[in-house]
Amino acid sequence: MLRFPGKFSSDSDESLLRSYGNGDSAAFDKLYLRHKKGLYNFIIRSLAQTAAAEEIAQDVWMAVIDNANRFDSSGFTPGKAAFRTWLYRIASNKVSDFYRRKINQPADELDTREEQFESSQLTAEDGVLLQQLLDALAELPDEQRLTFILQQEGFSQREIAEMTGVGGETVKSRLRYAKSTTRQRMELKA
Repeated sequence: MLRFPGKFSSDSDESLLRSYGNGDSAAFDKLYLRHKKGLYNFIIRSLAQTAAAEEIAQDVWMAVIDNANRFDSSGFTPGKAAFRTWLYRIASNKVSDFYRRKINQPADELDTREEQFESSQLTAEDGVLLQQLLDALAELPDEQRLTFILQQEGFSQREIAEMTGVGGETVKSRLRYAKSTTRQRMELKA
């Protein structure tokens, strides 16, 4: 759907956020229900700690609540953002903050990602491949992993550059290295 400044559909993310900023709590509920699963999946894929992912997801939604009146999405002009881009930028900043703090965290506090997939419908072979992929991604530098996961979430390179605050060429480079390194690590384990 094309979005034009001032001409949002009444159910667009931007108009829901604007309604919430004007006191309509039901509008926030719609936004939350629309984006909670995708946002949480992005965060959990970015981290090695389930508890931390849950905490970060809560922090992101609190930031949305606190900043709803400051959001400006006057189309796709430079410096303006669509709601989803803005939401994931907040999340990527929170994930980056987590990694900066993680340096001082004892290793035994990290949990495995296996528990995320125990109740899944994956075959045993798919589960092994998925765990190998997650392990390979976990070994990437934080910036490369975050960039790769944002692309897998469907964001364009331009949107990733906007969210992470780096140039488009840096995004391309991070993606290229992330894909190459992940592919090599997966081939070594095969």
